[in-house]
Amino acid sequence: MIFYFSATGNSEWVARQLSNLLDDSLVCVNNISRNNFSNTTFELDADEKVGFVFPIHSWGPPSIFMKFIEKLNLKNYNGHNAYAVCTCGDDTGFADYHLKKALKKKGIGLCSFHSVTMPNTYILLPGFDVDPHDVEKRKKEEAVDRVQKVAECIKAETQDKKLLHRGSFARIKSMLIYPPFTKQANGKCKFTYTDKCSGCGICQMVCPSRNIEMKDGRPEWKDNCTQCLACIHRCPNRAIEHGKITRKKGRYFHK
Repeated sequence: MIFYFSATGNSEWVARQLSNLLDDSLVCVNNISRNNFSNTTFELDADEKVGFVFPIHSWGPPSIFMKFIEKLNLKNYNGHNAYAVCTCGDDTGFADYHLKKALKKKGIGLCSFHSVTMPNTYILLPGFDVDPHDVEKRKKEEAVDRVQKVAECIKAETQDKKLLHRGSFARIKSMLIYPPFTKQANGKCKFTYTDKCSGCGICQMVCPSRNIEMKDGRPEWKDNCTQCLACIHRCPNRAIEHGKITRKKGRYFHK
């Protein structure tokens, strides 16, 4: 059973590849969060593995994914092999530290942690933008072999250090930057729509925290944003901005 969260399609693609390679079922955490975490109990088979797939948010797991872990109830769990695979534009930091800590509270031990480099999606800070098309293409091509190797490690229940890229200053990033980011990310946001908005409602449909309401045919953001960026990247008309900082930046959704 693979639990995955994905805002821009990278982690969903990885989860689906792993599902095919490992013959495991998929559970979309986005749908669970949109339903107010009303169904977080799952029953495991005796020999079933438990997978967690998610993107890196400021060198840690997304806060909404951590909320899911907090509410997760795995029936028949008895030391089942549990693994995690994160997607990142570059490095992971010590994201596994935060995930292991959350899983330990649920009595779940993490056996292995892997990373897959995918196209960049974070665009809300100066110096951060999506990748050029050639870099995006290269990352996607290299990810195919990477996921295959990750799947082999999961089957063998091993950890390959080459399949985890922590990056430089990893501990500082995850211990000093990630905690305040998660606090700042949950709440008010600066998303607005422009005159390009057609009122299609896609932004409302893809928001995992139900933070968007359509009023008079236009989106309105409330105070429960998790900064996953699904709305801004998946708008078909590029009609969503985050203040002024995203006006000249690219958009990305895995296809």
